[in-house]
Amino acid sequence: MDLHQEALAFRTKGYSLFNERMKGRALVYYNRAIKLDHPNLISYHNKGLALDGIGKKKEAIGCFDRAISLNPNDAQCYSNKGIVLSKMGKSEEAIDCYDKAISLDPNDPGIYWNKGIVLSEIGKKEEALDCYNEAIRLNPDSGDAYYNKAHTLAEMGRLEEAVDCFDKAISIDPNDSTCYNNKGYILNKMGKSEEAVRCCEKAISLDPSYALAYFNKGNALQGMEKYEEAVECFDRSIVLDASYANSYFEKGNTLRVMGKKKEAVDCYERALSLYPDHQDAFENRRVILNEMAASK
Repeated sequence: MDLHQEALAFRTKGYSLFNERMKGRALVYYNRAIKLDHPNLISYHNKGLALDGIGKKKEAIGCFDRAISLNPNDAQCYSNKGIVLSKMGKSEEAIDCYDKAISLDPNDPGIYWNKGIVLSEIGKKEEALDCYNEAIRLNPDSGDAYYNKAHTLAEMGRLEEAVDCFDKAISIDPNDSTCYNNKGYILNKMGKSEEAVRCCEKAISLDPSYALAYFNKGNALQGMEKYEEAVECFDRSIVLDASYANSYFEKGNTLRVMGKKKEAVDCYERALSLYPDHQDAFENRRVILNEMAASK
């Protein structure tokens, strides 16, 4: 086996390990490939993905830059560099990368919806919607584009449209628990508590370990004044993710309505131990403690 073939074997092994989520081990094989077959765009590009996967974002950017220097016309290198830059909070630089990628490959829907995510995060909602719409035009079966478009619409207060987009995403992938959960969250905001509960229950049936779906179901049950069931949901959410302060907070709110003030205070204190800046938990705890003191 010559050096080129050996490098190819290392790249293939690295790719396999990366797909198995063993990104640190994948990195070892990409480094071996680079050592044998330097320079090679694919090796540097894939090494960049692996480095991003283990949190070494600056080094990942260096690899993507090296890959781009080897082929300045590779749209995927610019796109993946943009993804890492957006994770680093460098939104404008990320958008520049996406724009360059689009100029090289204007028919890749993934580049548009990734650009849309960044635009939405920096408050450019209408521009984000334009990107999602272009992604959908290029690929009408892009569930990711509909999902992210739904989030942006919800942030803009366009809740009915957001629900429609979640429905589109669900029609593309009926087994996506996150779409059902988020649709349930929006329906509850619209005052459609019963529909919200059904969506959350569907999310839970698809992913029984989905703590946020139990949390959102609990909130919807609150709105229906089914307080015992709501507490059960918050308890289940806490079992699955004990680090989420709002599960304790909303459980406290429910217990407060039920007249269980001491238990409510305990929940608020737990929420504050996880998130000391939770002003609503602090205020609700203060009010209940004053009520309890006044009743003595």
